[in-house]
Amino acid sequence: MAYKGPPCHSTALLFFSLVPWPFFARHHASNTRQRSPQLDAAKPCVSNRFLAMAFIRTLVGLISLGYVSAQVLRYHPVEQYVGPDFFKYWNFYTGADPTHGTVEFVSEWDGRQNKLLSASESGVVMRVDNTSVVAGEGGRKAVRIESKNSYNGGLFVLTLDNVPTACGAWPAFWMFGDDAQHAWPRWGEYDILESIHMLNYATTTLHTRESCDQREVNNNIDFVGQGWATGSLGTNKAKNCWVKAPQEFSNQGCGQKLPEASFGPAFNKNGGGTFVAEWENHELAETKQPKMMRTWFFPKGQEPIDLVAKAPQPDLWGTPNSYFTLEKRWCTADHFKNMKMVFDTTFCGDYAGSTFQANCPWIKQSCEDYVRNNPQAFSDAFWHITELDVYQKMSMAQLAAQAPHGPDVPVFVLHDGETTQGNDGNGASAAVSCMFLLLMGGAAGSLYYFYNRNEKVKGKVDEFATAARLPEAYRFVVDGLGRAKMALTQSLRQRGCIGSGDEAESPGNSPRLPIRKASSREFRGPPSPQGAAPPQMMSPTLSMGHRPSLAGQYGQSPGATRVHSGSLPFGPTGSSNNSTMPSV
Repeated sequence: MAYKGPPCHSTALLFFSLVPWPFFARHHASNTRQRSPQLDAAKPCVSNRFLAMAFIRTLVGLISLGYVSAQVLRYHPVEQYVGPDFFKYWNFYTGADPTHGTVEFVSEWDGRQNKLLSASESGVVMRVDNTSVVAGEGGRKAVRIESKNSYNGGLFVLTLDNVPTACGAWPAFWMFGDDAQHAWPRWGEYDILESIHMLNYATTTLHTRESCDQREVNNNIDFVGQGWATGSLGTNKAKNCWVKAPQEFSNQGCGQKLPEASFGPAFNKNGGGTFVAEWENHELAETKQPKMMRTWFFPKGQEPIDLVAKAPQPDLWGTPNSYFTLEKRWCTADHFKNMKMVFDTTFCGDYAGSTFQANCPWIKQSCEDYVRNNPQAFSDAFWHITELDVYQKMSMAQLAAQAPHGPDVPVFVLHDGETTQGNDGNGASAAVSCMFLLLMGGAAGSLYYFYNRNEKVKGKVDEFATAARLPEAYRFVVDGLGRAKMALTQSLRQRGCIGSGDEAESPGNSPRLPIRKASSREFRGPPSPQGAAPPQMMSPTLSMGHRPSLAGQYGQSPGATRVHSGSLPFGPTGSSNNSTMPSV
């Protein structure tokens, strides 16, 4: 399954309608008469007709521009987590580690008492205990947090300055869905990045129920990384996401290795980087954008400018570093639903424990003994998050429609008790656009009328055109349009958007992806067996600094002991399908 690149857009209408035809019309008519002297007698008719058509074309172009701008779906930020109140929007999991790690997950109060947590505008830090020797069979203190909001798609941007690194450590940033009626892996798991020990790369992995296969996804075609994780045979690729897939380690899932320096000591030495996970869960008949999950890693300083400007356009970023199809022939999109974000750091367990000797051969202790008795070895085992933003796709029309009512609307929510006021959002954008178009149309109409009725105005316009060298500019623009058309056509052919004989793609195929609309951003529970309304989902807002809602309470999440396992980029020698990872 080759990734076809960004969807193709038909731009001919705007391309040709927005050229300032009224200013060049006189020159064009003059050239026409010079080439055909027989038209001199019909001079007023030719000139007026051309000017009228130019005016109509310009007006149509302006209206089309406003309409297209209002309809095109782009990602807009709906949640920005990093700030002093970061932990308010997360539940602290304090139960037993479902992956059998040598760890004690602490509450928020314990984390603050042990100086494992800190949050400010500049970043969030989550540490593990690096001062205490653990007695007996206990585990090292660490943090696992789960977002109070659940998601059914979106763009998740995570910027890190430091990731946990140590022999025996197993950190991950991931998403999963479950509740009391839907046990993991019914609603799936998306490990955006995880790693073990001192590895200098992260792995992106899916864990699902049966019937989620990625056999049609290929390295260096659909994604660019270090390839697929290896299955239990040692030579096969782990492309089956089912947690009980044959010829894979139990709970392995389907994993793809991200590039070198995407984790570990190399990542921290380079100053960190940014991970972007896109979960595209919607597809329309007229849209070429497929359902998928894909991930990019950008080293620090190499982030795309649109991402830095918080106006991300992933289709412009090239081939991702991981890619999973949600196309119905291979893995239907309903394998993933109502997923929460999770940060955690555990130790040893099913994944890091079984690979400890292979990755840290200089240590002559078991993984568990090393973790309990060497606190100083975990000084670098901490998360430093500088950005965690969630984006959803919206059009400008939807943004305006969802704006609050009233003359004084708080548009930007900064943090508790502090807001800034914005203009009335109830149709304000549409009103301004209409007024602008009316003014432009009136100005163009007035110019057209006086140009043909008033010799003085006509002389001034012609004098200005000559002084401004508009005829030369006209020829330059026409030549430039020709070159641009050729370049655009060639680019579209290279991307596979049009065939060798096509000039551009049909306007009917332009992408229009739907936006989820609901009155609440909290998950309210699963649908009834009789097919009641689906769970309500997050409703996008205008806020550039909007904090997530305060749904839920602190404590253990329902069914949390059933989630998350490693991706096992390689398995331990002698491991079997039912021995290295816990079955579900």
